[in-house]
Amino acid sequence: MSSTMRQCLMLRMIPWHPKKIDTATIEYRLKENDIHIHRRTIQRDLEHLSTIFPLVCDDREKPYGWSWSAEAELFDIPQMDPLTAFSFRMMEEFLLSAMPPASLKALKPHFRHASKVLESIHADQLKSWPDKVKILSRSQPLTPPAIKSSVLDTVYECLMEGRKFSASYRRRGQSNAVSYTINPLGIVLLDRIIYLVCTMRDYNQMKDIRQLALHRFVSTEKMEEAGLVPDDFELQTYIDSGAFSYLKGEEPIELEILLDNPVAAHLYESPLSSDQIITEYDEHRVCIKATVLDTAQLRWWLLGFGEFVEVRKPDNLREEFRQKSARMHAMYRLI
Repeated sequence: MSSTMRQCLMLRMIPWHPKKIDTATIEYRLKENDIHIHRRTIQRDLEHLSTIFPLVCDDREKPYGWSWSAEAELFDIPQMDPLTAFSFRMMEEFLLSAMPPASLKALKPHFRHASKVLESIHADQLKSWPDKVKILSRSQPLTPPAIKSSVLDTVYECLMEGRKFSASYRRRGQSNAVSYTINPLGIVLLDRIIYLVCTMRDYNQMKDIRQLALHRFVSTEKMEEAGLVPDDFELQTYIDSGAFSYLKGEEPIELEILLDNPVAAHLYESPLSSDQIITEYDEHRVCIKATVLDTAQLRWWLLGFGEFVEVRKPDNLREEFRQKSARMHAMYRLI
């Protein structure tokens, strides 16, 4: 392999600051690509490349580590085209409204590069594309809690590598953190909160699975030991079971509700279930029947319609909403 190709491969191995890579690791990865050169040659290559590209060397302690400067422009071959740049701008706007800022750190160089590509376009129509598309949400916007970058790095790396990590975790409402050994299984983003699906210590049964919010981790440290995974665990199956909807009952229910026509309009296009049926009930309302999971999420959704919804079946859910309505009436009645 030519020295040019070797150096290009080395550039791809170097991470963005503050992460770094030493020459021994580069040597090992080059050998994996059937490239056998002396470590001194690697060091000379890096020193030469740093005169051309914004590479930085952390020489405060051995082994020295190399990184791309945190503010370096993305080195892009082939050049990002305008449509791809526009897609990155769209992605940035969407993710900023959906994820905590710390989780987007790794994508910032791509977002910056996409902005520069769009700024360099001479055609005014293409340049103004990002101003012609906006992303909105019907839910009440909330500010996402801050997550430590070190926590994100540990969790993501251990999840990808199938390793355990030790952690100090502060449960909601608790003042003191508790130490755990964590077996990471998956990541779920729900309403701008990132949850780690995991088991703890040496437990690896489905009943042992927990959900931990990343912003409640105080500290984390990677371990060399392989993580434990429950037999037949699949993240999607776990979610489909209603784990994040907070089941109230084990069996699905036959839901029947009356909704005012205007607020029911979206259910024609986005049904509650595959067996949903909508029929006209009277001049102002429709009757909706669907088989759904019996969850807390369902109740929050129904409560969001306020006075425009009437729960008819099942009987126990109707009684539950009758009692909720009575308590709300008591709170708002005139004194």
